[in-house]
Amino acid sequence: MRAVAPIALLLCLPLLTSSCVVVSLQPVYDDSSVVFDQALVGNWVNAEEETSVAIERAEWRSYKVAYTDRFATRNFHGNLTRIGDATWLDLTEVRGEEGGPFLLPVHGVYRVSVAGDVLSASPLEYGWMTRAIDQKGPRGLNAIVDGRRNVVIASPTAELRKWLASAPAEAVGVPTNYKRAGGAAGKAGGAGGSRQ
Repeated sequence: MRAVAPIALLLCLPLLTSSCVVVSLQPVYDDSSVVFDQALVGNWVNAEEETSVAIERAEWRSYKVAYTDRFATRNFHGNLTRIGDATWLDLTEVRGEEGGPFLLPVHGVYRVSVAGDVLSASPLEYGWMTRAIDQKGPRGLNAIVDGRRNVVIASPTAELRKWLASAPAEAVGVPTNYKRAGGAAGKAGGAGGSRQ
């Protein structure tokens, strides 16, 4: 099991610059719901925020994802899944060594889309989640705020998927947009890349 501490996860600068994130103890996908979209593969840049994302195909139908900002590069394992009309990327941080039994793998969950040479990624909205928890919600989801002010979702995968299928629009954050480096969608299979 990969050891992952609560971390600043990929693709959303507001989360990466904050110590508070939304993570899930269970993945948003199961074996039967994993898909692969070649359109995600490539190098993506957000020049305004000085960040970049390199996405490669990994084993089976997964991705290797490297997120780089001005300070460091973080490496992730990603799995893609569809829920209704939305596509979600589930990320866990890659670690090089076993971290012991008290470090748990956590999952960052991002709604993603590719349109031409633009990759958009939206995290679960931290502010909305904390307000919902304060009001004894969000309904249908088991979530708490931990001692570091991270939102931790403890619902099983099936319940998390059911909740995401009907989650209010406000529960998903503003997207961060990345432009394909080189601007050639065809190099990575285009926006209509193969889905398996």
